[in-house]
Amino acid sequence: MFSVVVPLYNKGQSIRQTLESILGQTFKPSEIIVVDDGSTDNGPDVVREFTEQGVCLIGQPNQGVSAARNFGISSSKCEYIAFLDADDFWLPGHLEAVRSLILSHPQAALFSTAHVIRRQGRYQRPYSVFPNEWQGLVPDFFQAYSKGLGLVNSSTAVVRRAALMQVGGFPVGIRRGEDIIVWSKLALLHPIAHVEVVTAIYDQQAENRTDRLRMTEPPGSLSFLADLLNKEELAAAQRVGVVRLFDRIAFFTASGLVLNADRLGALSIRDLALACGRNRTAAAISFISFIPAWLLQLARNLRHRKINKNMLDDFHG
Repeated sequence: MFSVVVPLYNKGQSIRQTLESILGQTFKPSEIIVVDDGSTDNGPDVVREFTEQGVCLIGQPNQGVSAARNFGISSSKCEYIAFLDADDFWLPGHLEAVRSLILSHPQAALFSTAHVIRRQGRYQRPYSVFPNEWQGLVPDFFQAYSKGLGLVNSSTAVVRRAALMQVGGFPVGIRRGEDIIVWSKLALLHPIAHVEVVTAIYDQQAENRTDRLRMTEPPGSLSFLADLLNKEELAAAQRVGVVRLFDRIAFFTASGLVLNADRLGALSIRDLALACGRNRTAAAISFISFIPAWLLQLARNLRHRKINKNMLDDFHG
C-alpha cells in the first residue's frame, strides 16, 4: 500500500534511527527508498547496513531535497507515497493510522497526522484546531494549517501518487517551503484528510536543518502564497485562509531569522508582505527585527505546547 521515500543529505548521525522507525511499523510498507542526494558523510554507508532488510538506496548528484523526493517517487511502485526526512522518525503506529485514514476517506489526496517537535532536549506539540484523536476531512485546509503550522509536514504526509503527479511533484530549485507549495496545490484541487494523533517526531536539533541557513530572498512557500493572493483567483473563503497562512508563515519565519541574526532575511519577507498588501504583517516584522534575541527565544518557547518526554510512551500506545 505504501512506498516510503526518504531524502538523504549528510544525515549520518540520524538516518539509523529514521530507518529503524520505518522498519518498526505495525503496518509494514511495501518498499523503503532512500535517495542519497550527494552526501559527503557516512550516511549512505549506514543505509547499506539495512539493505538486507529491504531498504533500497539510490543516488544522484546533489540537486536538493525536491529533486531527491521526485527521484524517489519516480522509482517507487505504490499508489500512496509516505515521506520521512532523514533526521525525523515515526512512532510505531504511523502507517497504521494513515492506512485507517485512507480507508475512511479514499477521496482525499493528502493524508496527515500530528507530530511532536524535539528541540534542545524539549518536546513540544504544535497547536491544532482539532481535538485529540479527531479524524476526518479538513473543512478549510488553509485556515487549519495556519493554526500552529502543524497540520502536515514532510515527515507526516502521505500523498496519493496520481494527485501528486497532477501538481507536478515537488518544485525543484525552491529554497525552503517546497513541501508547503505541494500541500497548498493539493488543497486547491482535492480534499485533505487528517487524524489528530501524534505519530512522528520532528527533530529541530538535527545537524543541518535548513532553518539555520541565511536568506537573501523570502522562502519559496511565501512567494507562492503571495502569487496566489496577487492573482485574486481564489474563492472568498479560500482567500481568507491563504491570507492567514501567509501572515503566520511570514511572521514566524521572520522571527526565526531575527533570532539567528539574519535581519536582512527578515526584511526580505517584510518587503514581500508589503508587495501583496499585507501591511500589518510587514509592520510586525519591522518591529520584531529590533527585539532582543533573548525575548524572541522566550516567545518561541511559548509558541507550542510543552509536553513531558514520558508522554511519548502514551503516543506509542
